[in-house]
Amino acid sequence: MGERRTRIADLAHHGWETALEALAGFRANADLRQASSLAFYSLLALIPALLLLTYLLGLIIGSSAAAHQRVTDYLARMVPDQAERVLQDVAGLTRHPGTAGWLNLLVLAWSVSPLVSALREIVRGIYKERETRSLWLVKLMDLAGGVASLTALAALAGAGVFLHFLNASFLGARTVSPGLVLPFAVSTALVMGLVSFYAPRDARRGHLLAGALTTTVLWFLLRPAFTWFLAVDPTYGVAFGSFKSLFLIVIWIYVSMATLLLGVEVAAACHRGDAVAIKRLMEGRARRGYPGHRRLILDAPGGHAFFREGEPGGEMFYVLSGSVRILKGDREIARIGPGSFLGEMTFLLGLDRSATAIAAEPCQCVVIHARNFAQLLREYPDTVRVMLVGMATRLRATSEKSAGNPTAEDVAALS
Repeated sequence: MGERRTRIADLAHHGWETALEALAGFRANADLRQASSLAFYSLLALIPALLLLTYLLGLIIGSSAAAHQRVTDYLARMVPDQAERVLQDVAGLTRHPGTAGWLNLLVLAWSVSPLVSALREIVRGIYKERETRSLWLVKLMDLAGGVASLTALAALAGAGVFLHFLNASFLGARTVSPGLVLPFAVSTALVMGLVSFYAPRDARRGHLLAGALTTTVLWFLLRPAFTWFLAVDPTYGVAFGSFKSLFLIVIWIYVSMATLLLGVEVAAACHRGDAVAIKRLMEGRARRGYPGHRRLILDAPGGHAFFREGEPGGEMFYVLSGSVRILKGDREIARIGPGSFLGEMTFLLGLDRSATAIAAEPCQCVVIHARNFAQLLREYPDTVRVMLVGMATRLRATSEKSAGNPTAEDVAALS
C-alpha cells in the first residue's frame, strides 16, 4: 500500500511539474497573442472551410441536404448558439451551380492554407524546431494538412450517419448512441493528428495524446460554460450591433485556439522531459528523490571516479553537492564545487579525458548526455550560458595562475 501511495504521489508530482512547465511556456511564448492571430486566420478561412466540409461530407453521405444538416450539427457543437446564422451564407453558396467546380475547390482549399501555415509555425515555435524544408514543400504540406483536417471533420460529422445505418440494419432494438464518447474520442484523435503533423519526428505518441486530451477536455468544458455565460448575459457584444454574431464567433474561436495551444504546450512540456528536470535540478527547484529525477542524478561516494584520463568524454556532470578533485597523474590541479560543470570541455569537443575526476567527498551530480544537452541547448539557452561563463572563469583563473604560459596540467583543469 505504501509503495502504491508513493507511485501515486510521484505521478501527481510529475503531472504538477508538467503543468507548471506548460503554463510557463504558454506565458513565455505569448500564446494568447498567438491565439488571436489564429482566430483572425480562422475567421478568414471559416466560410471556405465550411464549403469544403459540406462538399466532402456530401461525397461521403451522398446527399447535399444531409451534409448541410450534419455540418450544422457539428458547428453547433463548435460555435455555441451561432451555427444557423453562420451557415445561412454557406447554404446560399452551396446552391450556386458553379461552387463545386474543381478550380473553385482548389481555391477554397488554398484559402484554408494560411490558417494551417500559421498553426504550423506556432507549433514548431513551441517545440523550438526550425523549418529546414523548402518553401514549396512546406506550402504543399500546408495545403495537404488543411484538406486532411477537413476530411477528418467530415468523417466526424458522418459518423452519426454510419451509426444510424448500423442501428437500422443490424442492431434492431439495441441502439448505439454516439453520445459524448464518440465526439470526444474523434476530437481527441483529430487534435492529436493535427499536432503530430507539425511536431518533431521524435515526439512520442503518449506525449501528443496528453496534449490532445488536455485540449479536448477543456473544449468540452468550455462550451457549456460559454453557453451559460451568454444565457446569463444576453447583452454581451450588443455594442457591436449587427456584428454581434460575428463578434461572438471570433471570441469563441479565440478561446478555442488558446485551448489548443495550451494542449500543445502540455505535449511540448512532456516532450522536453529530461531537459525540464535538469533545468529544475540545476536551479534547486526540483525534488531529488522523485524517480523521474533519480535516474538523472549520480550519488557518488567519496573516492568515486567520475572519469579517468584517456577515457572517452561521453557525458558531462553538474555538481549539486560535494566537491570533486581534478587530478593529473597523482597531483591535484583543481577542485570543483557545487554549481559548476565537470568534464564539459572534452564532452563538447568529443575528445578523450585529459585528466581524472575523483569525488573528494560524497557528491550528487546531474548526468548530462548528448541528447539531454541538445534539448537544453534548444529549450534553455540561458543554461548553456551558465556553463560557458563557468568555463571562461576557469580559463581566466588558469591563465592568471600560469602567467600567460599554461602547462598541460593547467589545460587539463578545464576538462
